[in-house]
Amino acid sequence: MLILFAAAIAANAPALQPAFEPMAFLIGHCWEGRFQGGETDRHCFETVYDGQHIRDRHEVTGTKGVYRGETIYSREGQAVSYTYWNSLGGVSRGSMKPVGDKLDFGEEKYRSPDGSEASIATHWQRKGTDAYEAITSSIQMPSMNRTVVYRRTDRPGAGAQ
Repeated sequence: MLILFAAAIAANAPALQPAFEPMAFLIGHCWEGRFQGGETDRHCFETVYDGQHIRDRHEVTGTKGVYRGETIYSREGQAVSYTYWNSLGGVSRGSMKPVGDKLDFGEEKYRSPDGSEASIATHWQRKGTDAYEAITSSIQMPSMNRTVVYRRTDRPGAGAQ
């Protein structure tokens, strides 16, 4: 009976847009990483609007309280663009393209609530079936310069709010 239920759910799962295939391993899972200062960053990925977009909700917890953000990835032709909003009022925009076994997010443009802007470069590389490494750098925002390994958690109720 359980096998039939699982098969019915899989049959009704929305088709993922081909441009999102390199991100497929992320979808339906939550991933946690630790920053050097000890903060925990948790990302949870899901499809929205029948696989037309991908949502990534994340939450950073640590000694400075809780910081949240949400990214919506969208297909534009064969390219993937994204917009990120955070709980501080900042917004980023950029694009993602697969390069070999990496997801290259290029130079996203971040605008803080005070209107200042910064470029942030990021790429993710899958590490086996249950992890990926994120490398981020920014000349204007040195606190963003870091390498973090995220591991799949898949705990019930693991979605960031």
